[in-house]
Amino acid sequence: MRRKSLLQMYHELKESASSSDFPNLLGNTMYKVLLKEFLGFPSPWRQYCQVGNLADFKSHDRVILSGAPDLDRIAADGNYQDAKFSDAKYSILLETFGKTFKLDRRTIINDDLNGLTRIPGAMGKASVRTMVKQILNMLKGGVNAYDGATLFALRGGAAVNYNVNVALANTAAGAAAVAAAMSKMRLGTDPVTGELLGVTPKFLLTGTTLAPVARQLLGSATLWPASANGGTPNNNVQMLIPIEEPLIDSQISTTFWAVLADPADCPVIEIGFLDGKENPDLLVEKPSMMNLAGGGDDPYGYEFDELRYKVRHDWGMQLAYYQGICRGNS
Repeated sequence: MRRKSLLQMYHELKESASSSDFPNLLGNTMYKVLLKEFLGFPSPWRQYCQVGNLADFKSHDRVILSGAPDLDRIAADGNYQDAKFSDAKYSILLETFGKTFKLDRRTIINDDLNGLTRIPGAMGKASVRTMVKQILNMLKGGVNAYDGATLFALRGGAAVNYNVNVALANTAAGAAAVAAAMSKMRLGTDPVTGELLGVTPKFLLTGTTLAPVARQLLGSATLWPASANGGTPNNNVQMLIPIEEPLIDSQISTTFWAVLADPADCPVIEIGFLDGKENPDLLVEKPSMMNLAGGGDDPYGYEFDELRYKVRHDWGMQLAYYQGICRGNS
């Protein structure tokens, strides 16, 4: 069965006295395209970021409680002592991001489905791309955390700086660098109590350029080249899961790689959405024009020359735990 043209759909709506539904009809079609492109954009941001829910545009505090002190030995008639805790916080604030675009009558009269879907598809990609760029801008480093420490910088003059600064390669040196990053995370301590946090490394994050190297390294049973390493087992880094973030190459560098913890365990970046709604909105402006030319109806049956749509996306993000990431090379 041949599909109906856009113009035919409009005329049928007009005959049923519901032509005002036409902008919404087009909007529903365009939103499906926008959502498909938003969800299909090749970024794994949901894997390495914590997703939160923000009820309004006020500042929302996230409290980070210090670890508990060791338990005391209690004598037969001894007293129990209260545990002392301290806390810190970071704040996250919603912002609105958006753009408008127009759909003119020529597109509809010409039945240009490509013109109808190309713009909302591009806006769907732009919505997620805008968000991921801001995530990566934080992961460049230089952002202050909840305790005043700067991401990837020396922490209080201590040796633990969550920065290995070695190139990633499918070699013994590359495996040693990844293992060193994992060790730094595992040995991370609470900034207040000095006790071990117990963070477990989970992901190896790279851009597209280094993604094949990461997959080779994590998938190799022995270190390469075998002639140089004598078939040394590569057991220390194989537990990591490779993650490819395509925008890293352009937003940070082609040599950037990092080991990250599971965001459910130790989130590095938190992204909060208004009422938990991750997807952007698509809104249509209600047409307010009418034909005053006289002499009968417009032969094409249009009371307006263009339809205006708005893409709106509400979210905010903040650096959470710097202990959840160790950078390999910038």
